[in-house]
Order: sequence, then structure tokens, then C-alpha cells
Amino acid sequence: MSKAKVLVVEDERIVAEDIKGRLQKLGYTVQGMACSGEEAIKKAEETHPDLVLMDIVLEGKMNGIEAAKIIGSRFNIPFVYLTAYADDKTLEKAKVTEPYGYILKPFEDRELQTIIEIALHKYRMGALLRESEERYRSVVENAHDAIYIIINNNIQYANPALEKLTGWKKEELCSKGFDFWRIVYPDDIKLVKKRREVRKREKENHSSFEFRIISKDCVVKTVETNAIMTGEDGGSKEIGILRDITERKLAEEERKKSYERLRQSLEETVDALASAQEIRDPYTSGHQKRVTELACAMAKEMGLTEEKIDGLRLAGLIHDVGKIRVPGEILTNPGRLTELDFNVIETHPKVGYDILKTIEFPYPVAKIVLQHHERINGSGYPSGLKGNKILIEARIIAVADVVEAMASHRPYRPALGLNKAKEEISKNKGILYEPEAVNACLKILSKKKLKNIS
Repeated sequence: MSKAKVLVVEDERIVAEDIKGRLQKLGYTVQGMACSGEEAIKKAEETHPDLVLMDIVLEGKMNGIEAAKIIGSRFNIPFVYLTAYADDKTLEKAKVTEPYGYILKPFEDRELQTIIEIALHKYRMGALLRESEERYRSVVENAHDAIYIIINNNIQYANPALEKLTGWKKEELCSKGFDFWRIVYPDDIKLVKKRREVRKREKENHSSFEFRIISKDCVVKTVETNAIMTGEDGGSKEIGILRDITERKLAEEERKKSYERLRQSLEETVDALASAQEIRDPYTSGHQKRVTELACAMAKEMGLTEEKIDGLRLAGLIHDVGKIRVPGEILTNPGRLTELDFNVIETHPKVGYDILKTIEFPYPVAKIVLQHHERINGSGYPSGLKGNKILIEARIIAVADVVEAMASHRPYRPALGLNKAKEEISKNKGILYEPEAVNACLKILSKKKLKNIS
């Protein structure tokens, strides 16, 4: 049984006692009794009951309607009117005070209980709703992002963040004659209209996109919007959020510019290193570029990311830079090389690594160069790495390097031809060379996609 505390306001003592007895019988606690409006206000302040049963007609200067109005507004206590008079004029006056119910005298106990429980329930639900609305209002009003409501392109609501973003006061934004398009940068109006039409047609609520706005003082800003369309068939009511991303966009542009400057600087460095090597070894002029072209085509065929392909391209262009330390007579020797000559040549991956390791590439260029003569069975050099211990970029260059070298002329032998090169990588697929790289290479060569390797 409910233990709600009730204040009874009734100027007829016998009736008041009867109501008190009924309430106690129903399980309620009678918090107090008052016979006038003034006394009711005083007791409501002192005891703060859960509900007031208020007789409309009271003796004294203040009637029940006036007292209920003060109790409800001052103490936020729900009240139910008790009355034997239900004429339209009285009810109209009572209605203004927004009571939680009416009980017409005389009444049954069940009727009394029903009216009280409904009143208490309405009050609790109302309190929860008010609390929810207050939290919502607090969140919206204090949000960093601009929040708006638009109906037929007229701004109906704007939070303080929208005022700050646009430079317009809320009263101006929400005034007649001020429509949403006034804050959209003219060149982006067509874009915004198109995206809003897509939202309506395809019901893509919450889909975000970027556009520019123009503030009251003519400053152009970039915003990201996220909005929902409500009403029939998407309707014309839009509730949305605008997030100022101007600084982020400027930072992104600056990062892009910085990246491009770095990229240009690195490519110039790579070109200089490649040129220095090819000047010393004219017989292999163009070798590194041809290897790079084939390796990048293979990487694309294999589905490597653009980032990995970029790193592979830079590494490919200077994969033999370490030969800059190999004596020229060895590089250009037309005769058979001695074991000592081979030992010297085999130092070039490590020398290349030592040259490149101090350059701050955004990719593992130095390691790719170091590993491009490793073989997946561990028979390569300089470290005898196996399988996945070798970077995928180095495994790709290893295949491209062998194919290009065998297909091209060397001081100590004529070109062996592309068929011999294809035979070599096919025979040693999965032994010396990465199977996926070999498959990609053969596929590319079969389609004759590369002009520089024949």
C-alpha cells in the first residue's frame, strides 16, 4: 500500500475528519489538516507533503484556487481539487492552475484512491520529464558544437555555440526573414541543397558532410554537419549540429604541404644518390629504374597499400646505392669475377643501409635496401634471413632485380633473355623467391605491361 503523505485542506471540520479517516484506511499518511488558504500554505511549507487535497471554496480571504496556485509554484507540490461546485466558471479558474485532478463531493473511497494515484503518477512522470528536459537543455546550451532546428529553411532554434560560430545573435538568427541560406557560403549552397535532398529521398539521417559557412563579419569557416530530417517523407524540419573544423582543415592542408615538401626533398635525395651510382656504373644505367617499375607493378598486382608502394618505389630507385663503395674496376670488369670480387660486391646491401639509415624516410627504405638480396630459404645475404623475416618490399625487389638483371646486358655476359629470367623465378618459386611476388611478376610479363623489360 502507498505511503504517500497527504495534506488535507477543508474548512468543514466534519468533512475534513471524514477524508482523513478514509485516507488512513487506504494506507496514506495524513501530513496535516488546514481549514484556510493561508494555513494551507504555511503547513505545505512546514511539512512538504507529497500531495495536497484542496477544497476550492474556503473561508477567509484566500480561496482554494489561490492557495493551490501558490503551493504549486512556490513549493512544487502537486494538488487535487475537492469541490461540490463544478460550474464552468469555477472549473475555468481552477484549470489555469494546472491541477493534477478533481474530486467531486461526495465520492467513494475507490474514486479517491484512483484520483490520488493518478495525480501522484502524473507528478512523478512530469518530474522525470522536467529533469530530462533540463538535462537536455543544459547539454544543448553548453555544447561546444553549434545546434540548430530549421523548419522550411527558417531557423527556429539556435544554441549559444551557433551564435559564436556565425557571429549572429539568437534573436537575429531566429527572426522572420532570416533563413538558413544566409549563413551558407554562396558557392556551397548547391552542395548543401543536394545533400539535403538525398537525405529526404533516401532517408539518410545522421549522414555527415562538410561545407563552408560565412559569418556576420564575412569570415569563411569550414563546418562538418550531422543532421536528421523529421516529419512526413523526411519533412522539412531539420535538427542538426555544426562543428567548426576550420583549424583542422587548415592543419590538414599544412600537413599535406609539409608532406609534399618532404616527399619532394626525399625524391631529390634519392635521384641524386641513384645518379651518383649510375655515373660510376654506366653498364647498369637504368637498372634501378627498370627494377622499380617492375617491382611497383608487382606490388600493385599483389594489392599492397599505396604507402607501401611509395616506400618500395623509393627503395627500388636506390637499392644498389651501396655499390658506390665497390671499386669501379670490379663493376666494369668484362671477365669472370673472382671469389674476392664477389665478396666485395656482396657488401653493397650493408653499405647502402649505412648510407640511408640516417635519412628520415617515412618508410623503411634503408631496411628494404639491406634485405633485397636475402632469399626466403635463408641462402641470401648479408644476414641469411628467412621467409617473413624479410620485408615484403624486399622480397618483391628481389624478384624484380633478378628478372631485370638476367634480361639485360652485363659487362661479363650478354643478356640471357626474358624467358631465362622467367624460368629462373618459376623454378625457384617458394625456394629463393616469394611465391606471390613470382606469380605477380609472371602475370605482368605475360601481358607485356612493361616497355623497358623485354
